[in-house]
Amino acid sequence: MTPAELSKIEKQILIRAPRERVWRALTNVEEFSKWFGCETVGVFAPGARVEMVVIHQGRTIPFHVIVEKVEPGRLLSWRWHPGMPRPEVDYSTESPTLVEFFLEDAEHGTLLTVVESGFDRISLARRAGVFAENDRGWEFQTKSIERYVRESA
Repeated sequence: MTPAELSKIEKQILIRAPRERVWRALTNVEEFSKWFGCETVGVFAPGARVEMVVIHQGRTIPFHVIVEKVEPGRLLSWRWHPGMPRPEVDYSTESPTLVEFFLEDAEHGTLLTVVESGFDRISLARRAGVFAENDRGWEFQTKSIERYVRESA
């Protein structure tokens, strides 16, 4: 892939549930924690800093997101520094990426679209690896929220 092709990730999944149900799974911190696989502290509100901790391959990985927009039933967005945290990276020199969750009505349910953009502002040395990690991650997470909503209905 060329550097230009490594600027944006987009994933879509049809969730066979009403939009209100998907919205609740996405924005209720307790439900979000279950399908995203993390401990979450905070509230998804504009300007809020939401703390998260993931346990991955036996490692505890803390990170946070800064909520940008909340348009009930339609859009949740946040900024974060993507990829596994690395002690050698000076994150103050990198712009965070923007993650947007869009919900829209679809035949037989709700269409969830996840877009992460801004990889073009990450150093070339890190970009391909971070992009690949998050591309796989969003593939996993869209299936995870779909499964969570289906099994908790």
